[in-house]
Amino acid sequence: MMENIISQKEISRGKAVLGVIITLTLVVSILFWVAIRSFQLQGLPLYFMQLGLYLVFFLLAWWGMKQEQISLPFTRGMIVQGLAWSLAGWLGFVLLIQAPGMANLPQEFLALQKSPAWKIGAQILSTWIFVGMGEELLFRGYFLKAFWRHFTRETDRRRMLKAALLSSAFFSLWHLPARIAGILSGELDWLTLLISLVVLFLMGLGFTYLFIRSGNIFLTGLVHGLIDLPLVGKNTQVSVIILLVAIGCVEIARWAARKKAGALP
Repeated sequence: MMENIISQKEISRGKAVLGVIITLTLVVSILFWVAIRSFQLQGLPLYFMQLGLYLVFFLLAWWGMKQEQISLPFTRGMIVQGLAWSLAGWLGFVLLIQAPGMANLPQEFLALQKSPAWKIGAQILSTWIFVGMGEELLFRGYFLKAFWRHFTRETDRRRMLKAALLSSAFFSLWHLPARIAGILSGELDWLTLLISLVVLFLMGLGFTYLFIRSGNIFLTGLVHGLIDLPLVGKNTQVSVIILLVAIGCVEIARWAARKKAGALP
């Protein structure tokens, strides 16, 4: 009886923490975009504001996982796999845009070589590490498992499906303040906004699938960062290929492991 009471108390506390983190995630995002628009932030001020935003994401994810006792495995092998499969995804993307001439890669690589190393390093730090890892730790590392625990009471498969849909929907809606800012500045129209939210929802499902099948938050975060900043071919709008190739690598690795274990003929 005492164990049930304690369990209920822990669940109630977890729900309260989840509500707080959802609220803070939205509020911080709104304040971020209001500050950018109000003060017309550009250059280094904008860069450090972005780092601050995602530092908050890291802290929220850490706090939420600590309260929920969620642990994410992080081993040397997972780092190697993350780097290998992310590189495979990036190479697949490069080959795709090069074959039909979607991008002038020699010219883009030349421009990349001429860019200051510190500038490229700063972009990689902010996008691959802070944006990619920060969003994935929060949305897949914390929210996905928190939704699974608190909002469903069915079979594991249905619970995970509902958690995936909820976390992906919230991932899409979290980008809404940025899209509203685009509407106000005339950079977006309402149709484009709706399409972008649908695309973000599907991307969230893709990241969720990659995380569930690999169990590797480092891989998921790095792939996310690469899609946002592929270094070349940024204007082709097909960097999602990196995610698809990474998923393919995961599935091939899982198939090979089952075959090695004798599960397949």
